[in-house]
Amino acid sequence: MKKQIFLTVSAMLLVFAVSFLGCAAKTKSNDVFFNDMKELLKNRALVVAYDDGAVKTYDEKGIQPLFKHLESGNFKDAYVFDKVTGKASALILVYGEAARLHTGILSKEAVPVLEKYNVKYSADTVVEYIINRAGDDKCPMEKTVSDIDDPEEAYRVLKEKFNK
Repeated sequence: MKKQIFLTVSAMLLVFAVSFLGCAAKTKSNDVFFNDMKELLKNRALVVAYDDGAVKTYDEKGIQPLFKHLESGNFKDAYVFDKVTGKASALILVYGEAARLHTGILSKEAVPVLEKYNVKYSADTVVEYIINRAGDDKCPMEKTVSDIDDPEEAYRVLKEKFNK
């Protein structure tokens, strides 16, 4: 009886150890994946990575890569790596059903959008708001969505402005 209990406890410990080591290995590979995607982002404007291993990259400026990606699908279950994410980008990501985001620069105005729609996010730097390319005013896309909180409305309005 004691031998049977010992073997059962030993088997449980072995299962626990394998599970724990498996999780540790998975975490390490997730760290490698994350760092690889951040490295790729250094030479791209947007990187979209899927759980199946597919990775799409875009080089356009502003929110154009987000719209370009949506033309061929959505962000569902994707890990999005973006250089700059303001409220306009956050609303587009939510519209496209993004699950996770890492960005170099995140505006404080984007945070409530990401949190409201349960998009997991991280950022290297958080700023008050996104500035325009000239560096002398707020980004025009951010101004466009300043009073918009609905992702569908934001998509429609931004797409209209973007296509002018």
